[in-house]
Amino acid sequence: MARVATPTAFDAIDPARRLRNLALTLVAIGVGVLVLWGLESLGSAKLTQALALFAVWGVATVSLNLINGTLGILSLGHHGFMLIGGYTTGLLILDEAARQRILTSARSTMTEQTLGISVGNMLQSLGLDALATPETLWFRYLLAIFFGGLLAAVAGLVVGIPSLRLRGDYLAIVTFGFGEIIRLSASTRLFSAYTNGALGFPGVTSEFGKSVWWTFGVLAFTVFVISKLKYSSYGRAMQAIREDEIAAQAMGVNVAYHKVLGFVISAFFAGVAGGLWVSWLGGVRLDFFLFQLTFFFLVAISAGGTGSITGVLLGTALVVFVRQYGDPLEETYSIQTWLYLAAGVLGLAAAGAFAFRSLRRLRPRLHWGALVLAGAAALAALVALIDPSAIEGTFRGFGMRAIFLSVLLIVIMVFRPEGMIGRAEFSWAALLREQRSGPTDEERAQDAWLSNPQLNPGGEGPRDDADATRDEGGR
Repeated sequence: MARVATPTAFDAIDPARRLRNLALTLVAIGVGVLVLWGLESLGSAKLTQALALFAVWGVATVSLNLINGTLGILSLGHHGFMLIGGYTTGLLILDEAARQRILTSARSTMTEQTLGISVGNMLQSLGLDALATPETLWFRYLLAIFFGGLLAAVAGLVVGIPSLRLRGDYLAIVTFGFGEIIRLSASTRLFSAYTNGALGFPGVTSEFGKSVWWTFGVLAFTVFVISKLKYSSYGRAMQAIREDEIAAQAMGVNVAYHKVLGFVISAFFAGVAGGLWVSWLGGVRLDFFLFQLTFFFLVAISAGGTGSITGVLLGTALVVFVRQYGDPLEETYSIQTWLYLAAGVLGLAAAGAFAFRSLRRLRPRLHWGALVLAGAAALAALVALIDPSAIEGTFRGFGMRAIFLSVLLIVIMVFRPEGMIGRAEFSWAALLREQRSGPTDEERAQDAWLSNPQLNPGGEGPRDDADATRDEGGR
């Protein structure tokens, strides 16, 4: 007589854990709202802008991580997707006064027809005048960033198709080329009527891009969608492609479908981030979407942990902090002071590497890279101390923030290539140090092999009498 295996202990308390996790999540959201309200009430415009920028770039990095981390494809064209979303959002939400200034400008290449494209005009043509008032600007902005995301998703579909035949560095070059093609095409005659060429256009409302509530709301929605996708059957298929594309295809994963799906979803949220970005800046110009923007995102992903949403947000916070509060790095100091600063930074990096390897019990504790950093720090200090008269003069550290992030990226790649937290994710179970004793019900439903006794003897499913006899004999 066949016997059905009893549920595991994990399955028995899984609903209770879900309820507890939901309660803890709601409490954490409440605490986060209070923290944001408290920080905003401080009245610091720079702090508010830094928080909003973290959320805007967080949307971009989380979406890029879907391609680079979850799917395992190096994409270098994220700034192109953001440009599409940014220009679309800017044109659709541009206020009437800015449209009139552009129309009367002698240098403008935009026409009355293109300037007439707006969400407000669309709603009025549909007879929805109530949604075209100043009080409903928030609704029009939502529609604008949604349309920007859709157009960017179409571009992601175009980029995703070549990914079916290319891999590795070749695909990275294609994505970089596509991003630059989009940026440079925006200034050509073909699109200048919509983009105003290299001049761009000001007048995009900053009411939403610099609002911590709007930006963090969009970030929370993005993290929710991407995390749900990551832990679904689609996400696990993407991770299988990342680990071994040939093996994933042999196991029945539709590689082409999941690659294109990843590009489309990532591009959609990149377009949304572009809409928030132009609102944060208050206008649209081509130089807002240089490759340097994608470089910042790559640093954030690499520093935090490729494939980890939690790590990506930590890396984004680090990059935004350097960008917003790194002004002292670009001031004018004497060359001797610069040498002392270089010695201090290099020495701290060497000490941090040694401490990290000691805490993680890695061997050797004193990595060769740490020795190089320590030697460079000692050399800089010695040069500054021995003959100060030979290094008279001053130097302004123009671009030093980007250089600092580049050096940081190199150090992380040498000492911890997987990033600060690797591919780990924050979870209440990990925080409470709980151990899973089996898969969740959702995972069982998504992966049929978990409940197939022939493929997974430990899973749920009927077993014959011979199996039961062997189990009883073993006991």
